[in-house]
Amino acid sequence: MDKKQYAIIEKYALPFVQTVFEKGQQEDVFEKLSQIKAVFAETGLADFLSHIGISDHEKEKSLRLFQNSGSQLLDNLIEIVILNHREDLFYEIVLESQHQLEKISNEFEVTLRSVQPLTASQKEKIRPVIEQKMGLKVRSLKEELDSSLIGGFVISANNKTIDASIKRQLQVVKEKLK
Repeated sequence: MDKKQYAIIEKYALPFVQTVFEKGQQEDVFEKLSQIKAVFAETGLADFLSHIGISDHEKEKSLRLFQNSGSQLLDNLIEIVILNHREDLFYEIVLESQHQLEKISNEFEVTLRSVQPLTASQKEKIRPVIEQKMGLKVRSLKEELDSSLIGGFVISANNKTIDASIKRQLQVVKEKLK
Protein backbone atom coordinates (compact mmCIF):
# COMPACT_ATOMS: atom_id res chain seq x y z
CA MET A 1 0.00 0.00 0.00
CA ASP A 2 1.42 3.38 -0.97
CA LYS A 3 1.17 6.68 0.93
CA LYS A 4 -1.62 8.03 -1.25
CA GLN A 5 -3.79 4.97 -0.70
CA TYR A 6 -3.08 5.02 3.04
CA ALA A 7 -4.09 8.70 3.18
CA ILE A 8 -7.42 7.81 1.55
CA ILE A 9 -7.98 5.00 4.05
CA GLU A 10 -7.26 7.38 6.94
CA LYS A 11 -9.78 9.90 5.54
CA TYR A 12 -12.48 7.29 6.12
CA ALA A 13 -11.17 5.60 9.28
CA LEU A 14 -10.18 8.58 11.44
CA PRO A 15 -13.49 10.51 11.35
CA PHE A 16 -15.36 7.23 11.79
CA VAL A 17 -13.32 6.34 14.90
CA GLN A 18 -13.67 9.86 16.28
CA THR A 19 -17.47 9.62 15.95
CA VAL A 20 -17.46 6.17 17.55
CA PHE A 21 -15.69 7.61 20.61
CA GLU A 22 -17.97 10.65 20.72
CA LYS A 23 -20.98 8.31 20.82
CA GLY A 24 -19.31 5.95 23.33
CA GLN A 25 -19.75 2.91 21.09
CA GLN A 26 -16.16 1.64 21.05
CA GLU A 27 -16.85 -1.86 22.37
CA ASP A 28 -19.83 -2.53 20.13
CA VAL A 29 -18.19 -1.19 16.98
CA PHE A 30 -14.90 -2.96 17.70
CA GLU A 31 -16.76 -6.27 18.01
CA LYS A 32 -18.66 -5.69 14.75
CA LEU A 33 -15.43 -4.77 12.95
CA SER A 34 -13.88 -8.00 14.29
CA GLN A 35 -16.79 -9.98 12.86
CA ILE A 36 -16.40 -8.28 9.48
CA LYS A 37 -12.66 -8.95 9.55
CA ALA A 38 -13.34 -12.64 10.25
CA VAL A 39 -15.74 -12.84 7.29
CA PHE A 40 -13.13 -11.26 5.02
CA ALA A 41 -10.49 -13.73 6.25
CA GLU A 42 -12.74 -16.75 5.70
CA THR A 43 -14.11 -15.76 2.30
CA GLY A 44 -11.36 -13.84 0.52
CA LEU A 45 -13.80 -10.95 0.09
CA ALA A 46 -10.98 -8.37 0.02
CA ASP A 47 -9.66 -9.90 -3.21
CA PHE A 48 -13.18 -9.94 -4.69
CA LEU A 49 -13.75 -6.26 -3.86
CA SER A 50 -10.39 -5.20 -5.28
CA HIS A 51 -10.68 -7.24 -8.49
CA ILE A 52 -11.00 -4.99 -11.55
CA GLY A 53 -13.12 -7.55 -13.40
CA ILE A 54 -15.97 -7.33 -10.86
CA SER A 55 -18.62 -4.70 -11.51
CA ASP A 56 -19.26 -1.88 -9.06
CA HIS A 57 -22.81 -3.15 -8.71
CA GLU A 58 -21.62 -6.59 -7.55
CA LYS A 59 -19.17 -5.00 -5.11
CA GLU A 60 -21.93 -2.77 -3.75
CA LYS A 61 -24.24 -5.76 -3.27
CA SER A 62 -21.53 -7.57 -1.32
CA LEU A 63 -20.87 -4.65 1.01
CA ARG A 64 -24.58 -4.02 1.59
CA LEU A 65 -24.75 -7.46 3.20
CA PHE A 66 -22.86 -5.93 6.15
CA GLN A 67 -25.42 -3.16 6.60
CA ASN A 68 -28.16 -3.53 9.21
CA SER A 69 -25.40 -4.61 11.57
CA GLY A 70 -27.07 -3.00 14.54
CA SER A 71 -24.63 -0.10 14.47
CA GLN A 72 -25.86 3.00 12.68
CA LEU A 73 -22.31 4.37 12.62
CA LEU A 74 -20.98 1.29 10.83
CA ASP A 75 -23.93 1.27 8.44
CA ASN A 76 -23.21 4.93 7.61
CA LEU A 77 -19.53 4.16 6.99
CA ILE A 78 -20.49 1.39 4.58
CA GLU A 79 -22.90 3.73 2.79
CA ILE A 80 -20.21 6.41 2.40
CA VAL A 81 -17.72 3.85 1.08
CA ILE A 82 -20.28 2.68 -1.48
CA LEU A 83 -21.28 6.20 -2.54
CA ASN A 84 -17.63 7.09 -3.14
CA HIS A 85 -16.90 3.80 -4.97
CA ARG A 86 -14.18 2.82 -2.50
CA GLU A 87 -15.36 -0.76 -1.99
CA ASP A 88 -11.86 -1.99 -2.84
CA LEU A 89 -10.50 -0.20 0.24
CA PHE A 90 -13.19 -1.30 2.68
CA TYR A 91 -11.15 -4.10 4.27
CA GLU A 92 -8.19 -1.76 4.85
CA ILE A 93 -10.58 0.83 6.30
CA VAL A 94 -11.89 -1.81 8.72
CA LEU A 95 -8.33 -2.74 9.75
CA GLU A 96 -7.27 0.87 10.21
CA SER A 97 -10.43 1.65 12.18
CA GLN A 98 -9.73 -1.24 14.53
CA HIS A 99 -6.12 -0.15 14.90
CA GLN A 100 -7.17 3.41 15.75
CA LEU A 101 -9.80 2.19 18.23
CA GLU A 102 -7.13 0.13 19.99
CA LYS A 103 -4.61 2.95 19.94
CA ILE A 104 -6.94 5.62 21.33
CA SER A 105 -8.52 3.39 23.98
CA ASN A 106 -5.18 1.70 24.81
CA GLU A 107 -7.05 -1.64 24.80
CA PHE A 108 -5.43 -4.38 22.76
CA GLU A 109 -5.86 -8.00 21.84
CA VAL A 110 -2.94 -9.75 23.48
CA THR A 111 -1.47 -12.89 21.94
CA LEU A 112 0.03 -15.37 24.37
CA ARG A 113 2.07 -18.22 22.88
CA SER A 114 2.88 -21.17 25.09
CA VAL A 115 3.59 -24.89 24.90
CA GLN A 116 0.45 -25.84 26.83
CA PRO A 117 -2.87 -24.02 27.18
CA LEU A 118 -3.29 -21.88 30.29
CA THR A 119 -6.00 -22.57 32.83
CA ALA A 120 -8.65 -19.94 33.54
CA SER A 121 -6.92 -19.21 36.85
CA GLN A 122 -3.55 -18.66 35.15
CA LYS A 123 -5.15 -16.33 32.59
CA GLU A 124 -6.70 -14.22 35.36
CA LYS A 125 -3.38 -14.01 37.20
CA ILE A 126 -1.38 -13.05 34.12
CA ARG A 127 -3.80 -10.37 32.85
CA PRO A 128 -2.84 -7.68 35.44
CA VAL A 129 0.85 -8.51 34.99
CA ILE A 130 0.52 -7.98 31.22
CA GLU A 131 -1.32 -4.70 31.76
CA GLN A 132 1.33 -3.43 34.17
CA LYS A 133 4.40 -4.57 32.20
CA MET A 134 3.11 -3.51 28.78
CA GLY A 135 1.26 -0.37 29.89
CA LEU A 136 -2.02 -1.26 28.20
CA LYS A 137 -5.44 -2.75 28.87
CA VAL A 138 -6.15 -6.29 27.74
CA ARG A 139 -9.24 -6.32 25.48
CA SER A 140 -8.93 -10.05 24.92
CA LEU A 141 -6.36 -12.77 25.38
CA LYS A 142 -5.71 -14.95 22.34
CA GLU A 143 -3.82 -18.15 23.04
CA GLU A 144 -1.59 -19.91 20.52
CA LEU A 145 0.18 -23.18 21.16
CA ASP A 146 3.83 -23.30 20.05
CA SER A 147 5.83 -26.42 20.93
CA SER A 148 9.07 -24.82 19.69
CA LEU A 149 9.15 -22.62 22.83
CA ILE A 150 10.08 -25.70 24.94
CA GLY A 151 8.50 -24.00 27.98
CA GLY A 152 7.47 -20.57 29.25
CA PHE A 153 5.55 -18.12 27.08
CA VAL A 154 5.73 -15.18 24.66
CA ILE A 155 3.30 -12.28 25.01
CA SER A 156 2.70 -9.84 22.15
CA ALA A 157 0.53 -6.74 21.85
CA ASN A 158 0.79 -3.26 20.33
CA ASN A 159 4.14 -4.07 18.70
CA LYS A 160 5.62 -5.03 22.08
CA THR A 161 6.83 -8.48 23.08
CA ILE A 162 7.69 -10.14 26.36
CA ASP A 163 9.63 -13.33 25.70
CA ALA A 164 9.84 -15.53 28.79
CA SER A 165 10.34 -18.76 26.88
CA ILE A 166 12.95 -21.42 27.59
CA LYS A 167 13.90 -21.25 23.90
CA ARG A 168 14.86 -17.57 24.29
CA GLN A 169 16.72 -18.22 27.53
CA LEU A 170 18.76 -20.94 25.81
CA GLN A 171 19.55 -18.54 22.96
CA VAL A 172 20.83 -15.96 25.46
CA VAL A 173 23.06 -18.56 27.12
CA LYS A 174 24.37 -19.64 23.70
CA GLU A 175 25.21 -16.01 22.81
CA LYS A 176 27.06 -15.52 26.09
CA LEU A 177 29.16 -18.63 25.47
CA LYS A 178 30.43 -17.36 22.11
